[in-house]
Amino acid sequence: MKDTIFKAIAIIVCVFLVTNAFSSGISKFAEAEKEIAAIKAEMESLSGGGIGIEGGMDSLFDEEEPGASTDGGSADGGATDGGATDGGATDGGATDGGATDGGAAQPQAKLSKSDFIKLLNEESAKAAKGSYKLTRSGEFTKAIDVGKATSALNSIIKGVDKNADLNSVVGGFIGVKKDPIKGTVTNGKGEGFDGKYMLKAMTLTDADVVAFQANESGTQYAIQIANCKTPNENSAIAHAMNDYITFAEVNKGISDSVGNAVVVEEANSTANYTQIAMVVTVSNGKITKIKYSYTLSAKLAIRLAVITANGTGEADIKGEFTDIKY
Repeated sequence: MKDTIFKAIAIIVCVFLVTNAFSSGISKFAEAEKEIAAIKAEMESLSGGGIGIEGGMDSLFDEEEPGASTDGGSADGGATDGGATDGGATDGGATDGGATDGGAAQPQAKLSKSDFIKLLNEESAKAAKGSYKLTRSGEFTKAIDVGKATSALNSIIKGVDKNADLNSVVGGFIGVKKDPIKGTVTNGKGEGFDGKYMLKAMTLTDADVVAFQANESGTQYAIQIANCKTPNENSAIAHAMNDYITFAEVNKGISDSVGNAVVVEEANSTANYTQIAMVVTVSNGKITKIKYSYTLSAKLAIRLAVITANGTGEADIKGEFTDIKY
């Protein structure tokens, strides 16, 4: 749809230029190209554009796999929930049936995008009730910075916990910690970690998946999920995982850590989830491994007493479910 609009804009601009060429000169064509590029960039930013994972979809697959094919692969329109794309990559692997000792899963017929989404939704519902290992990690790529208020906030936080600061408090409840979160789930139950990191029964739609690709052997499928701005249960990311956070949860986490001295103003803050990638390994019609990653960038309005300070921060998140059995 966007490409059609871009072409229409280009035609209109070119017709205008031809009819005015004698008076305005040929240099106007260069100006028109710049205008078209600017319009395209603006439309992409409004629609969440930027289809494509950094490094390409091929970079998501396991190195030992035979490679990727654009056969049966596709990229669909812009992301539906807004935001821009930047950073993040994952990979997948193979276990259970169809894999040989030390080798990759055996080749199998490749699924179309729609058929894969159908399989992923159906099989993830079963896998969520099964057993698997999980690992989840996060890293700040841009530390939380609220300008001159950063020092004051850190002083308040250290008054409660001398070993804590703004990054560790916020990082604590969005999963950005020094050590990865690891756990084992048995028959759909796990202990010692936040339940939001567990595998869920997915409800993805074709519109949620903006890019899709299968590897040559049909054993791994890479998808990019639509960008989400301040997501809720109806957002694309929520159809694939529970590993996202709302500002209500942010404020609860801050309150639990340092009381009500620091509050994030929800109405004036945004959280953009971009570069949401997932790689799924399939063997004999079953899911055996899932890896995902995304970039979380936030603009925060943080109220300290009667003063509000605006801040930013960015983190890369990665998670995986391995040895999936159900």
